[in-house]
Amino acid sequence: MRKRAYAQRSQKRLFSWLLSLAGVSVVLAGVIEGAVFLHAQSGGAHAAGSRATDTHPVMMDRTAMQTSILPMEPMYNMAVKMGGSNTMPCLSSRTQPLCYSPQQIYRAYNILPLLRAGINGKGRVITIIDAFQDPTVRTDLHLFDRLFGLPDPRLNILAPFGLVPFNPNDPLQTGFAVEIALDVEWAHAIAPGATIDLVLANVQQETFQGELSALLQATTFAVQNDIGSAISQSFGASESCVGAAVIQQEHQIFALARRQHQTVFASAGDTGAAVLQCDAQGNPVAVARGVNYPASDPLVTGVGGTTLLASRTGQYIQETAWNEALQGDGATGGGLSQVFALPRFQRGTVGSATRAVSDISFDANPLTGVPVVSSEVIPGETVLIPIGGTSVGLPVMAGITALFDQIAGGRLGFLNSALYRIIHSNVYRTELHDIQVGNNTFVFLQTNNQVVTVPGFQAVTGWDIPTGVGTPNVANLARLLFAFIKGNDGAGL
Repeated sequence: MRKRAYAQRSQKRLFSWLLSLAGVSVVLAGVIEGAVFLHAQSGGAHAAGSRATDTHPVMMDRTAMQTSILPMEPMYNMAVKMGGSNTMPCLSSRTQPLCYSPQQIYRAYNILPLLRAGINGKGRVITIIDAFQDPTVRTDLHLFDRLFGLPDPRLNILAPFGLVPFNPNDPLQTGFAVEIALDVEWAHAIAPGATIDLVLANVQQETFQGELSALLQATTFAVQNDIGSAISQSFGASESCVGAAVIQQEHQIFALARRQHQTVFASAGDTGAAVLQCDAQGNPVAVARGVNYPASDPLVTGVGGTTLLASRTGQYIQETAWNEALQGDGATGGGLSQVFALPRFQRGTVGSATRAVSDISFDANPLTGVPVVSSEVIPGETVLIPIGGTSVGLPVMAGITALFDQIAGGRLGFLNSALYRIIHSNVYRTELHDIQVGNNTFVFLQTNNQVVTVPGFQAVTGWDIPTGVGTPNVANLARLLFAFIKGNDGAGL
């Protein structure tokens, strides 16, 4: 695809997006050029000519999409047997844009030994919080499973507050539909035996406060009803825009989740160290350094993003902090809270007086993304698209937690204290990949074409803001994580 043209279009949108009520922290922006078209009824496929589509969900991490050409029948045949690596260009490419099948991710992050041992999340429930709906989520998930040789899971869709009718012409709704597809498919890919409970927020008003309120209401429902042992929240907004009253109220919900031994994840964001700043009335007025809530809550595990380099077979090679801001593809979030004091689990690690994000990280670069089946990107078409953004890490980390919970025979719950203990132990570099290269400085263009730079933070040896304690070496971590968990972890935060 024409990456430079894509980058220019995306970058010119960033300033207005950052200051927009309808685009707090995510843009699904891509050029569907020669996309993968899947035609389940006709059994055939065609490569599209040059097309463009922009979808724009709110308050999620910015998810940038790349595309590639793939005929359906060979894809079906090869994907079921070999994960599609022989037929989808980005799955077999040696240079960016790359994308990784579930099988490649299993190997890169050392998940495969657990799956081979029958540890697949059986008996566990993963809860995913999203908004609006994805009318084709079940059929798209089934196709994703056929492509990559996975069993269909038990998927429960909960809409406790009702849903507005789906409008395929509303870019906000279609953007969330793609996010739902990503979250469901990749939570399932990591923990194929787990049940997935998708809790959908009812957004009545497509405004910043309306969307945020609905999403946090859905999280509150999931916690108060004790739904799932791991909760994935692919959304976030800057602390100043959320407001102290809402943060205090939601913090009590996360305290309840801790007592119930639910593990809660939220994304650090996709605009590097930059976030919106809002006035006392909640109106966005500027872009500055900051962090997103709920990732900044000390009772939540904030997930940052990396650029993963793995071999064609999935062998791990290296990772760096994700930063493609100059190309218009975003950068991992992370920074220092203006609300929460430094929690006990970060003392002796973080050299600040306030809570720091990220805690852990996962592959997020859209140029090293993961494939997702969606029928909402282009009306009337089902496409296979590689997707990036820190929202990839949320369902993946929830899936990994489901594997750990199965091993433990119960819920592990709050994990932050254990993660920070590990980095001060002699097993740190066998349990986690320490990311030491990169930063999350964010560069964007204002609408007047003025270049603005928001200075970020550097990845260093050990914990750092862009990538936290690093990315998981899952099978190794599974053997020793339990020894670092204490019964009172998270109490009093």
